[in-house]
Amino acid sequence: MCRYNRWLTDRSPVVRFLSIQTRVIMVKQGCRILSTMLLATLAGLLVTQQSAAEDIRITQELHNPAPTLNPLRKALGNKGYERAMKSGKYRYTGNAKCRLCHREFFVGRKKDPHVHSYEHLVATGYQEEKRCLGCHTTGFGVETGFISFSQTPKLVGVQCEGCHGPGSEHVRLHADDATPFAIPRITPATGKKKGKQKIKGGFLAGKNRPKMIKRMCLSCHTKRWGRSFRRTAHDFQAAYDLYKTPLPGDDSGK
Repeated sequence: MCRYNRWLTDRSPVVRFLSIQTRVIMVKQGCRILSTMLLATLAGLLVTQQSAAEDIRITQELHNPAPTLNPLRKALGNKGYERAMKSGKYRYTGNAKCRLCHREFFVGRKKDPHVHSYEHLVATGYQEEKRCLGCHTTGFGVETGFISFSQTPKLVGVQCEGCHGPGSEHVRLHADDATPFAIPRITPATGKKKGKQKIKGGFLAGKNRPKMIKRMCLSCHTKRWGRSFRRTAHDFQAAYDLYKTPLPGDDSGK
């Protein structure tokens, strides 16, 4: 530094001025670089902490000695589940059937995280982990439900039937008698189908059974995995109410 100062004194005022300005600019740039590095470090620490917390939850889940989760069985109870399955009326159809009559909900749910939950498993490498598939697919562990991506691609993610249960009976009740899987023939003025009162329901956890739907929700959104409720809506009931519209949380149509 002493040599640099002596060198400055031997130069013209303009040279000295430019040299000093250069040093100031270098110091400012150095501060900016250090600030950027500090922010990046802090951000990295936050991400690391979040990842660590996530890893702890995943580790706890993978080492859970309880049987692999079947949300439908947990919601209905063993007796109710066995009775429903033995009836032979309930099969998973995939949300392609749902869109025929419920297009607004079908389109709205495309933007919902539930539909993309299987993608998260693929991104983290857990797409074949049975303890994860029960809550990241539709009907895993249930006959006619999700098996694997290669065998049942139409049931990846948590679709309509992931919360309401198998939809075959609902489709049958609303279909034209001549073509079992057609769109229902409803007379707008009377709300009747072929002279009969319009039939609703057919779901094991349908709109007419709200307590059962909530049990389906809470079978996956446990204390360990219910963080989304606190983040998005403060409690379960508020989060549940968001899903009464085609696009969850959108009240523009009210």
